Amino acid sequence: MTMRIIVRVLLMLAVCMVLPAAGDDEAVLAALAADQPRDRAITRGLAYIRSQQDERGAVGDKHTTALTAMAIMAHLAAGHPVYDAEHGAWMQRSLSFVLDRQRESGYFGEKDGSRMYGHGIVTLMLAESLGMIGDRVLEERVRSALTRAVAVTVNAAQVKKSDQHRGGWRYHPGDNNSDLSLSGWQLMSLHAAQQVGIAVPEEVIANAVDYAKRLTTDDGKVGYQKRGEDKSALRGLGALCFVVGGESDDDRVDRIVTRISKDPIRWKGPWFFYRVYYDAVGMSRARPEVWAMYRPQLEAAVLGNQHADGYWAAPPNDNESKHGRIYSTSMVVLALAVERYVLPAYQR
Repeated sequence: MTMRIIVRVLLMLAVCMVLPAAGDDEAVLAALAADQPRDRAITRGLAYIRSQQDERGAVGDKHTTALTAMAIMAHLAAGHPVYDAEHGAWMQRSLSFVLDRQRESGYFGEKDGSRMYGHGIVTLMLAESLGMIGDRVLEERVRSALTRAVAVTVNAAQVKKSDQHRGGWRYHPGDNNSDLSLSGWQLMSLHAAQQVGIAVPEEVIANAVDYAKRLTTDDGKVGYQKRGEDKSALRGLGALCFVVGGESDDDRVDRIVTRISKDPIRWKGPWFFYRVYYDAVGMSRARPEVWAMYRPQLEAAVLGNQHADGYWAAPPNDNESKHGRIYSTSMVVLALAVERYVLPAYQR
């Protein structure tokens, strides 16, 4: 039984416990058991991603370490563990490819040129895959790689920086400046690593959260490198950082979420896929009741724009098409899959 079916069955059982078995209840249960449009979109998106795997196990035209990790993560988020009977062989080939790309130092961002972006994405994927592997030897290999990758991230966080950049990360491990976009992947990877038993200094997490807080104004504007900037693609990430730091009650979270709600995502413009991912993950964790109202708008922006072959291409006035269809499709699948609450990043 796949993880998706298990989740759906548990939800049906929960409803059965609170609803009397009469009248319209059968229709309610049938609706819960049926695939939603987002479920069908996820299935088609994952099928496209799998069709792009090469003989090495890689997917994507460039930055293949990072994109292959993102493709694996999309499958995990949709409820397909590495030992999945249906797609496990595909995932194991891709996972082995990613593991082979790690440097002796523990760094993942060098061989494919993805830098610390790729390193953070891979580290997050490895943390999320632990417990979903089903093979002791492979799991130990992943744990070893994850431990070394976390050490790289932690060491990079301890580079001396000015007050403006302290607590964050930048493109290379030794850089002495920071930006919130790149720092978000590092923070989430360390947060996920903690949840699977990898030691992470608490001050590194705290300093990263403080960095995000310094970039967030009292009225909910979230900056990339400077306080006062209002970067729509980073609003959800800003809210997520507060949640990871245990500060979801901060008034700024409500103001960030209000900004998102008043400026809903549309199928156009730069950083669309980045925003769709962080709107979904950030809002669903920070303010699930607001997310429930916002979700139909987000889904409307993506479901009608999926290609017949299952991928998502660039919207009008886009600036992300250079990253390719594996990137865009994985980001949309990850956003749509928040409703399944499989990955640590999605759990409230």
